[in-house]
Amino acid sequence: MAGHVRIWVGAGVAVVALIALGVYFAVVGLDKADKWGSVIGVFVAVAGLGVAVYGLVSSRRSGDDDGSETDRSPGTVSQRAEASGHGRVYQAGGDQTINDQ
Repeated sequence: MAGHVRIWVGAGVAVVALIALGVYFAVVGLDKADKWGSVIGVFVAVAGLGVAVYGLVSSRRSGDDDGSETDRSPGTVSQRAEASGHGRVYQAGGDQTINDQ
């Protein structure tokens, strides 16, 4: 539940910041707004790059290449599926061809 609260708070802060930025840009004029927009864009890009590098490094340290939360040894494939009624489940650890008519 705490994760959902953080997401909503972050979204709310982002919306308020965007509204404030829009009002500021409308007040200062288009030329100055264009210059500030370029500067802010550089900082956002650098921050995004930093977050991407941090995510890559942290996923490599934890040994979690696919982002899942399961704890597996490398090279192990774990699959789980369920079908009901007339449904079928086809699973394969590699390439798969199904010729079903």
